Amino acid sequence: MRLHRFFVEEKIPAVDGINLETGRPSGEFLVTNEILLNQWRNVLRMGEGDKAVLFSGDGSESLCEFVSLTGKIAKKSAVLKILETKKGLMPSREVTLYIALIKKDNFELALEKATELGVSHIIPVQADRSEKKGVNYERAEKILREASEQSGRATVPTISKVIDVEKLPNDVVVFDPRGEASTREYFAKHTNAPIAVLIGPEGGFTDAEMESFHARNIPIVSTGTQILRAETAAIVALTLALVM
Repeated sequence: MRLHRFFVEEKIPAVDGINLETGRPSGEFLVTNEILLNQWRNVLRMGEGDKAVLFSGDGSESLCEFVSLTGKIAKKSAVLKILETKKGLMPSREVTLYIALIKKDNFELALEKATELGVSHIIPVQADRSEKKGVNYERAEKILREASEQSGRATVPTISKVIDVEKLPNDVVVFDPRGEASTREYFAKHTNAPIAVLIGPEGGFTDAEMESFHARNIPIVSTGTQILRAETAAIVALTLALVM
């Protein structure tokens, strides 16, 4: 049976020696996150002796067992014992997704799928045709954590503050149907190096924005002749960058 996976903010310690601060074996540690505790106790009905895989985003993951002096997960904390630690799944390359702000549900779908595909960094962009003006970061980070848990990766993407389209770096690659080269051909020439991709808003980039990209010699590649929704274009671009 597949074990449940959980992201924890606490640093997961090494499994040998004694933790001088707590007096416990260093293979044991305390989790106090109320959301996790509620999920473990009330949703999944976990208790002493149950096992789960935990990771804190550093690239490793640990098989852990729940332990407690009372024989069950305490109301405000849980003690876990590490049984095994190993290297977890990592993205195949470092990819940064710059994505224009789009409608809430579509933006959240893009966050989820980008995480599943293995993106490393996400940077929201305010473009001329962006419909929304900001990001609910608490909600966004929850989506990134849960998608990391579900997909089996041992890292969680970072999400940065919104930047204006004029502040984009010159090494970004723009994905747009008006691109001068195909996405597949571009990635065939840039296979393993870190890469940053930009996905536009609903309605696409304005002519003025496209002219700005050309003036700065920013490469523009096409995902095909079809007009894709922004969240679909993000999935296609990241699939080509990370999977194919």
